[in-house]
Amino acid sequence: MKYLATTSFGMEGVLKNECVLQGFTIEQVEMGMVVFSGSLMDMLHANLTLRTAERIFWVLGEAKPKTFDQLYDFVTAYPFEDIMSAKAEIIVNAKSYRSTLYSLRDIQRITKKAIVDRYFRKKGLRYLDETGAQYSYLLRIEKDQAYLLLDTTGEPLHKRGYRQQHNQAPLRENFAAGLLLLSRYFGKGDFCDPLCGSGTIAIEAAMIAMDKAPGLERGFQCEEWKLLDEKESRMLRHSLRERIKPAEFKVMAYDNDPRAITMARRNAKMANVKLELKVQDLRDLQGLSGGGTLVTNMPYGERMGTAQEILVLEELMAHQVQSLDTWRLGILSGSPDLSKKLGRRANKVRKFYNGQLETWFYQYDPTKRW
Repeated sequence: MKYLATTSFGMEGVLKNECVLQGFTIEQVEMGMVVFSGSLMDMLHANLTLRTAERIFWVLGEAKPKTFDQLYDFVTAYPFEDIMSAKAEIIVNAKSYRSTLYSLRDIQRITKKAIVDRYFRKKGLRYLDETGAQYSYLLRIEKDQAYLLLDTTGEPLHKRGYRQQHNQAPLRENFAAGLLLLSRYFGKGDFCDPLCGSGTIAIEAAMIAMDKAPGLERGFQCEEWKLLDEKESRMLRHSLRERIKPAEFKVMAYDNDPRAITMARRNAKMANVKLELKVQDLRDLQGLSGGGTLVTNMPYGERMGTAQEILVLEELMAHQVQSLDTWRLGILSGSPDLSKKLGRRANKVRKFYNGQLETWFYQYDPTKRW
């Protein structure tokens, strides 16, 4: 069986590595997505374990339709009666890029008609109740290559279930996890986020350190379809819980705003992770002896203060970047020339979009051993 996992642009390599570690076979890597193959149970396995994915789609078929008749024939060829339950609620979305078929409304209409016609014909029905489990299909066409996809996730994967409170413009949880993995943080050393806000980066770091699967505290659309063996599903969740272990090193989360620390503490409790939380200004950053990893999100966009406040913060960060020479650093910023302001050339700079905002991730390797 083939699956398509979506992710933020620029995180494809990280997601690919995650898929390999989970034992999935990589089929294809493209912008914003990784296609892999696996078993039926792997649709749940992927939803539970992939930290940087946003959705997991089941790839039901591929074709190159140039007309709506060809699209109808392509879709109606799939045996929907084998996967859809009685009273199935059918939702169809469409995306089209540089293709002969471009009217999204018509693509949706033809696709749903094909699904319903096939289902009625095979089940001998004349009416679909649509009060049961939801089946959300996506017909994606790019350069005339069409994919018939079924969303196995439901609520997007960045919604882990722990973030009850957040500050302005928070990072999505899967994006935060991606920054950590890009920084080569695997829980094998101390971690610090000195500008933690509501604690998302630090909580994701703690989950990595504990080997806690990110999807354990929530359910997924595929679990409502009765396709998966319930005993196997329970065993999979149980085996992932059995892997959870106490973090071997400290995970520190600091902020100069007491309200942020209060939010971070509540979110950490919901995530069932342990953080060393403290109200502390960046200028007073302490306890970072030896080596470790620091990943943080500098204020920008909605979180940006006055020009003077940003200047002061950049000066304080410049001091820390110079002094933390045994630490691996990752700094997300809305500034395209932060390296100059920090007075130290980054080993790598990656460009991302956090929502609609352009951001740059500055990575610094340790310059000294400890």
